[in-house]
Amino acid sequence: MKPVLLAAGLGLYWFVAYQEGSDVDAPMWGYLTMAGLRLLADFVGAWLIISALQLAIALGKIGFSYLRAIWLQAG
Repeated sequence: MKPVLLAAGLGLYWFVAYQEGSDVDAPMWGYLTMAGLRLLADFVGAWLIISALQLAIALGKIGFSYLRAIWLQAG
C-alpha cells in the first residue's frame, strides 16, 4: 500500500509542478478530461519508477548475498 501512496504523491506533485497553460479554446469537459488523463499518466509513471527501484534494490540484495556466500565459502 505504501508504494501506491508514494506514487500518488509523486504523480500529484509532477502534475502540479509541470502544469502547462492552455491557450486553446476548448470546452470545459475536454480540459477536465485532459487534466484527468495527465494526472493518471503521472501516477502510472511514478508507480513504474517506484516499482523499478524496488526491483533494483531486491536484485541488489540477492546479488550481494550471493557474492557474500561465495566469499565465505572461499575463505
